[in-house]
Amino acid sequence: MLRLFLLACFVVTAPVSATPTDTLRTRAERSDYRATSRHADVVGFVEVIDAEPGFHTTTFGTTVEGRALPLVVWGADAATPDAVRTTDKLRVLVFANIHAGEVAGKEAALMLLRELAVGEHAAWTDHLTLLVAPIYNADGNERIDPGNRPLQHGPVDGMGERTNAQGLDLNRDFVKLDAPESRAFVGVMNDYDPHVVIDLHTTNGTVHGYHLTYAPPLHPNTSASIDDLLREDWLPGVTEAFHASTGWDITYYGNDKPEWGQPRGWATFDPRPRFGTNYAGLRNRVGILSEAYSYATFRERVLATLGFVTETLDWAADHASEIRRAVTDAERSVVGDELWLRSARTWEASDEPLEILLGGVVVETNPHTGAPMWRRTDEQTPTPMTVYGRFRGEEIETAPAAYLVPDSLTTVLERLAAHGVRMHPLDAVADIPVETFRVESVRTAERPFQRRYERELFGRYQPEALAPSPDVLVVPVDQPLGRLAFSLLEPRSDSGLANWGFIEVEAGNVYPIRRVIDPEAAAALVR
Repeated sequence: MLRLFLLACFVVTAPVSATPTDTLRTRAERSDYRATSRHADVVGFVEVIDAEPGFHTTTFGTTVEGRALPLVVWGADAATPDAVRTTDKLRVLVFANIHAGEVAGKEAALMLLRELAVGEHAAWTDHLTLLVAPIYNADGNERIDPGNRPLQHGPVDGMGERTNAQGLDLNRDFVKLDAPESRAFVGVMNDYDPHVVIDLHTTNGTVHGYHLTYAPPLHPNTSASIDDLLREDWLPGVTEAFHASTGWDITYYGNDKPEWGQPRGWATFDPRPRFGTNYAGLRNRVGILSEAYSYATFRERVLATLGFVTETLDWAADHASEIRRAVTDAERSVVGDELWLRSARTWEASDEPLEILLGGVVVETNPHTGAPMWRRTDEQTPTPMTVYGRFRGEEIETAPAAYLVPDSLTTVLERLAAHGVRMHPLDAVADIPVETFRVESVRTAERPFQRRYERELFGRYQPEALAPSPDVLVVPVDQPLGRLAFSLLEPRSDSGLANWGFIEVEAGNVYPIRRVIDPEAAAALVR
């Protein structure tokens, strides 16, 4: 009955010879961009698109309040992981609405599906399989209020709120996975294994002259093959093509305010993998962040996002083999490599100032609330600025061959499994050389962040000979997710499970997870 009702909402006013363009109009379009799609609108849209050739739909999880999260697959024979992974095409995951006040990506994702349904982008058919998750934070989406996202230019009828129903920011949850939505989404990454992940947002902050800004993965342990591909070829190519097709300017994400003590400049955001595209980079996948400009009109934000995604996918289709090679290269073993432990406060500045377009706004009024809304003008002021767009990191450790995790750390093992990190039962108990981290002190945050008190462990590794207990699981670092395993399990990692309080250890004790440096010794444990 619900399905029939939702379908009726879309087809009742359509002409007898309705095309997908007639029936698949978003709520934003039907309201002249005064309103954004509700969860029922998205579900109804997806139900209709499922009947179109080449599309298959499923759900990938359920929210805190029980709403199903739709996933649309295009370019495969079915919506199952097996069907998608056996296409031998480049797999691209596009998702939107992780912050439910930032609704342009949701509408753009639906419009992209409609364009595919009417036969646009035929050149992608042989090269891409798309997975589209248009409404990630579905519970937050339903908390519509015109007062959400102050100063943003619409939609004037209101938009959702930033957090999920638990009050968690889902774009700070990609390590700890405290929300069911986060665990479901990472499950999509495990099961479907996309090569590329595109995350659609809206940004406020600095008044600039761009319609959209973007970012690659920022964690300094991201493979150079992915970072170089994005910064040297892909993103510059999209920037040029976007301007040619729209006349609008885009550039790297930034704000012209000092952060963490660096001088004023155009500074990007936090590099830690609690953010989705940074997390994708540590999984050896291409992550691309899209941030439509909050002070452009809602219509322009939607169209800018749609244009950016379209140009990004055009480039992907034309260079699918290069992207796959970059991903394959990123998956090589990192055992013995020097990797960064802490990265959040050490910037790399551009060699010389670069030209950034600052802009202007005029103040308008929301007709419902009387609250001010800022609308961008066409003003563009080229301003030389030092650009802080990379991070160097603060501490280095050599990636070991394996970690030994006691099976008593059930929550740690559950999180490792949720991330898709491979683990093996111990198959030998002979003495082997290991390194044990002795904790000298612990610093705990004074206030909670995302309902957890972050912790920093201080101490040092000491060598010892150990006959591992049979109640231990071996986590090899020589695996596709080796970079992520290192980040999750190192005691000093600013993105690790110890940082989030999953591992309780006090000063004077030893960190319960030991590491094996020698690859041969690690291999002997799981023979």
